[in-house]
Formats: sequence, structure tokens, C-alpha cells
Amino acid sequence: MLLAVRGRLPRAGLVAGCAIVAGSAAVGALAYVPALAAAVGTAVLVGLLTGLSGAICGALLQTQADPACLGRVTSVSSLVSLGLTPLSMPLAAAAIGTWGLGPVYVVSAAVCGLGGVVALAVPGLRRAELPG
Repeated sequence: MLLAVRGRLPRAGLVAGCAIVAGSAAVGALAYVPALAAAVGTAVLVGLLTGLSGAICGALLQTQADPACLGRVTSVSSLVSLGLTPLSMPLAAAAIGTWGLGPVYVVSAAVCGLGGVVALAVPGLRRAELPG
């Protein structure tokens, strides 16, 4: 909603990459926050950062994809983001049962953070812009 009110977002690729890295760090920290109020604050931060990065990535995907392939690209993106998530939940639950919550959160955060690192390391992704 803030993005809609804000309007154009300069340096969208850079903002997305930074939001992914910061959101991933917050996810990793969430398992180790000792107090309820701090956990709530961290969870709000996770929501804001991952929501921002998700909105920017979705917009970049739709504006940068070839219009002839946009339906297929969006379908694959939706399948990966929405279709694989329920399948990974039993694996995460088993991993938490084996190694505990903290290590699983940290590994998950590291995997997600790699996406942000790639977005920041690849010049074309880092410099990606949304149409004005």
C-alpha cells in the first residue's frame, strides 16, 4: 500500500536486493529473539521488508518479461512461490524436529538472502528500474 501511495520508486532493483537481504537477516534473527515485544517488532520488520521486496520483484518481473511470454513467466513464478511452499512445510517441520527452530530459521534465511545477494551482485538486476 505504501508503494502505491509513494508512486514511482527509483532504483527498484537495488531497493529490492537490499530489502531481501535485510528481510532475510530479520527472519534468521526471529528464532533467537527472547522477548515477546521484540519478537513482534522483528516479525513486523520481516513483513514490511519481505512485502516490499515481493511487490518490487513482482512488478519488475511483469515489466521486464517479454509481453509474449508474460503469462508463462507469471505462471512459473506463481507456481514456485505459491505451489512449492506447502510442499516444503513438512520438510521444514521435520528439520525443526531434528535440529531445532533456530538452525532451520538461519538456513532458511541464508537461502532467501542468497536471492538478495544475487540481485545486488548482478549489475542488470541491481540497476533494474520500473517504468515511470
